[in-house]
Amino acid sequence: MQGLTPLRRPRLHPFGAALAGLLLTLAAVNAQAAGDPGAVAAQLPDMGSPENAVLSKADEYQIGLMAVRQLRGQDLIFEDPELTDYIQHLGSRLAAQARDDDQNFQYFIIRSNEINAFATYGGFICVNSGLVLLTQSESDLAAVLGHETAHVRQRHIARSILAESRMSLGTTAAMLAAVLIGAASGAGGQAMEGAIAMSQGIALQQSMNFTRGEEEEADRVGIGLLAGAGFNTLAMADFFESMGRREGLAEISGPLDMLRNHPVTRDRIAEARTRAVQYAKSPINESILFQWMRERLRVLVAPTDKDMTVYYAQLRDRRALTDPERYGEALAQTRANQAGTAAVTLRELREKYPQITALYAALGQALQADHQSAAALTEFERAMALFPRNVPLAVRYADTLMQTGHASQAHALLLDVFNNTTPTPEQIRLTALAASAAGDTGDASYYMSEYHISNGDLPLANQQLELALASPNLTTVQRQRFRARLDEIREWMREQRLARTAAQ
Repeated sequence: MQGLTPLRRPRLHPFGAALAGLLLTLAAVNAQAAGDPGAVAAQLPDMGSPENAVLSKADEYQIGLMAVRQLRGQDLIFEDPELTDYIQHLGSRLAAQARDDDQNFQYFIIRSNEINAFATYGGFICVNSGLVLLTQSESDLAAVLGHETAHVRQRHIARSILAESRMSLGTTAAMLAAVLIGAASGAGGQAMEGAIAMSQGIALQQSMNFTRGEEEEADRVGIGLLAGAGFNTLAMADFFESMGRREGLAEISGPLDMLRNHPVTRDRIAEARTRAVQYAKSPINESILFQWMRERLRVLVAPTDKDMTVYYAQLRDRRALTDPERYGEALAQTRANQAGTAAVTLRELREKYPQITALYAALGQALQADHQSAAALTEFERAMALFPRNVPLAVRYADTLMQTGHASQAHALLLDVFNNTTPTPEQIRLTALAASAAGDTGDASYYMSEYHISNGDLPLANQQLELALASPNLTTVQRQRFRARLDEIREWMREQRLARTAAQ
């Protein structure tokens, strides 16, 4: 579309040089494996220090991206604009305290009832929906995210490779190379798939299991992150202790996945509590959104055949619902074809809490579901005027525009918003769908290529860009933009082919 700036493109992390170096090292190791062991050791990269780990941060990002791509492909990443926005903002408050501008930090909610959270390569930090529902305050949730953020900040994941592979550094390098090749090229074949599966399994396992010393260090650093971000520094010790009480275990190490992967003892809790009180007391700055987003998650992760209005009705029989619980009930009513009733509650809550954008979006969706399209569009227009370029609102508004036959307006809205924010893969995909519905096949293919890039799938991105360039009626600006992006992707893929050839 002329006059619109193209969507900000996700940055390609050019780790081709690092990959080539790793593969050349591997080739040298293999060539000398039967010779002098000292010569072999000299060829291996230094894996012992955080600053000179075998994996650079760009390399770690690519491995993590592949893991996230597989999680997304299995529908395990919870793709909800409001909750995605919330968890990323919460995590960003903690990441800002890490003061590591070179490190990527991305936070996700995993669709799982298991009580667990983990960090993996590249700063991808995941928390299960079951754990979020278990927390009682935003500081509880921040404590879990802070602990995992500290693992990334201290580079425990990269350092753990050495701890687990002193007996076979060459094998470790080979498996890491297989991961990087697979992430970059999508190479097929059973041998490659087996190597990738094995090495990714090791990568994920290493990212979820740490030594006691690393766990305690993550506690110390995490508590500092909590203090700097304005959360309750006692929340980390309190939350782990409360989980232990739920299990009724003396040493707090039992069937909860969180406790298996993060073993906690009384001494560790006592140390965390002592350290927490050393920070000067300051006002706790928790967001009002926590209780609302927790109720949203409770409703949206429930099985589709479960009527959550029954849950809230039973709760109401025992006591009056809180306002966040009324919001959850309204969401459940919208899902249960009671959108008219939900709209009444949501309108009342929106008037009472005009600062919560999720209420505007939920009201607009309820009105649309109740066949009040004009009222829904009016509600969204009002909300966008109050909160310009708010991503969750823009996504919901664009979806409603598409449902009501205003695809071109939806496309323009998404482009304007995403040109000024960092879009998630799901938001990029919606932009492609809006372009397609608007009849702009060139932009539709282009944004689908961006979606594949954000998931680390360059071959599919290449195919989509070829389709974009073959689309009729392209403007000069579109053609130049598509060609430049295609050249960039092909050059990056060429580097990977050279690296594989060097290794062979």
